[in-house]
Amino acid sequence: MNILVPVMVLFIGAFVLMYHYSVRRLEESVQTQKDLISAEARNLIAYFDLAMQVHERSVAEEMRTISDSLVNHYLKNVTNPESADLFAISRQLGLDTNHQHIYLVDRNYRIVNTTFRPDLHLTLDKLNPHYKAFFGRLYGENRFLADRFGSETKTGRIKKYSYQPSRSGQYIVELGFYSKEADAFRSLLLGQVQSLSHRYPGIGKIKLFLGMTGVKDPLVDEQLMNSYLKCLKTKSSQNQLVDNPKTAEKESVDLVYLHMPNAEMYDGYVLQITSTNVREANLLTDLLSYSGGMLLITCIVLSAIVYSRAKHITLPIKELSVRTQAISRFNLNEKLTVSGSRELYVLSRNFNFMMDKLRLAYEGLEDKVRRRTAELKTQKELIEQKNEEIIDSINYARFIQQAILTPISTIQGHFPESFVYYQPKDIVAGDFYWFEQRGTVSWFAVGDCTGHGVPGAMMSVLCVNALNQTLFEKDCELPGDLLNLVRDSITRTLVREQHGVNDGMDISLACFDHQTKELYWSGANNPLWIFRENRCEVLTPDKQPVGHFEDEKPFNTHYMKLHKDDLIVLFTDGFADQFGGPKQKKFKYAPFRELIGKNANVKLNELYSILQTTFDDWKGENEQTDDVCLMAIRINESSAMAYGYDVRLRPTGYRGNEGNQFV
Repeated sequence: MNILVPVMVLFIGAFVLMYHYSVRRLEESVQTQKDLISAEARNLIAYFDLAMQVHERSVAEEMRTISDSLVNHYLKNVTNPESADLFAISRQLGLDTNHQHIYLVDRNYRIVNTTFRPDLHLTLDKLNPHYKAFFGRLYGENRFLADRFGSETKTGRIKKYSYQPSRSGQYIVELGFYSKEADAFRSLLLGQVQSLSHRYPGIGKIKLFLGMTGVKDPLVDEQLMNSYLKCLKTKSSQNQLVDNPKTAEKESVDLVYLHMPNAEMYDGYVLQITSTNVREANLLTDLLSYSGGMLLITCIVLSAIVYSRAKHITLPIKELSVRTQAISRFNLNEKLTVSGSRELYVLSRNFNFMMDKLRLAYEGLEDKVRRRTAELKTQKELIEQKNEEIIDSINYARFIQQAILTPISTIQGHFPESFVYYQPKDIVAGDFYWFEQRGTVSWFAVGDCTGHGVPGAMMSVLCVNALNQTLFEKDCELPGDLLNLVRDSITRTLVREQHGVNDGMDISLACFDHQTKELYWSGANNPLWIFRENRCEVLTPDKQPVGHFEDEKPFNTHYMKLHKDDLIVLFTDGFADQFGGPKQKKFKYAPFRELIGKNANVKLNELYSILQTTFDDWKGENEQTDDVCLMAIRINESSAMAYGYDVRLRPTGYRGNEGNQFV
């Protein structure tokens, strides 16, 4: 077997090389035949064109005389040429309407009157876009022009056309004449071209077509139509493999472009040369027969030699195979005792020596694995214990964080139509919502602290505490003033603790007087949206955080008088920044605002469900990008609460509606 495989590989390699060499020579031969056929076809076309030009001169003179008569006499004073009786005019001119036709084409390239009824109402620029430029040139030059004989689109017959603008300049008078002499010339040319296939082996059939760019020829096989049109368009040869319905084999078809001189509308000839793979198949059969015979003889001779040699090796090898099967079942105490040639004896001795070393190594390895496994188990249990302790601590931190957040029921006690959509990225969050009531004034906010998870949660506790303490201790009546004081408090705390100087929060903070329905708002990087009557007013925030900032300025306060059914929306960036969707991109703010605006008039519990479903569907299997927090409040009659005392906001020090925008 060690000898047979290389021999077979050698034979196969030689066969492949011979086959490829022969196929290459065969392809070169076929290509040479195609080049000769193309050259002979060009010569035949040249002779045909010379004969046709002599005949076309006489036909063109006759067409010029008839066209001049139509333009300058018969159609000159006709009020509506489109309704003229062209059959009567043809009889007066002595035309045979079975072979000589008159067409009237308007400025829209539409045949509006003709003696060839199949073409009536035909739009020529749809048939061939070149008609637009061609007719435009005719109108500009205002002269008679006769084109070469060519194939008629609908019938495939050969026909000569002439064109001349009418005196009014509104129509093209077109003549189309069949010619028996031209048909005879064409039949002779096609017959001579098709007969070329009999002189060249490997060539199946040869056809010749006369065509226009972009116009299908009904005589061309539908399988070849695209290549045919491309050949005319690029004026270059095309090759395509097509199915032969008779033999169920592939045929190679070459479409060769041949120029047609002195033609206006026709672009040239296309020569179709179809070649079969019969010669290649015969070559392959001959090579297989020859190579197969040689290989069979070689294999028989080598088999006899190999068999005589193998008898001295096979029996010891079988015994070796039986013993190694026991070793494969991890019986490392098995010994090999093989007799025979010196080579097998040395192999057996070395193998037994290797098995002794392997057994000792295996026993030592098992002991190491047991020790390592015990160590890993201990470490795993310790890690699981620590992880459980950490998770318990974080869960307890979540309870602490939730304890500092205002209960939703408290917010809804002052704003019956309201909700908070709060979805942390981790167990605890850096986003928070805040609510405080002072007399008739409700203070509420949505904030986003630096980071998320445990660091963000610690910052959120610091920021909520700063809001509560500042509102309680300071006489703040405007959100901008409150943010200025909270920023000072946070900055002092972080500097005292030697914390990072860039930590802080983005926030949207508002206060609402329930008696006057006046809203005062200030924002740090986070805007406020107010939806009213299918519009959204965007209150623009100051472009600075509540924390240390190099170019910090006092926060501005915006004022608005709210109306019944106004919807106030405060939010962080978590919803808009979530990656997902079919293209794995951010949700972004414009679609976010459009989603809320489209559902601004539904009940708020429905709006909550829409936001939650939209966010989950958009996120899909992706990890949540950031904490999400959104507060929505609808102003209604229940929002105008009466209290026993009046704490009103003094409208001083605020910016008003400057910078707000309706979208």
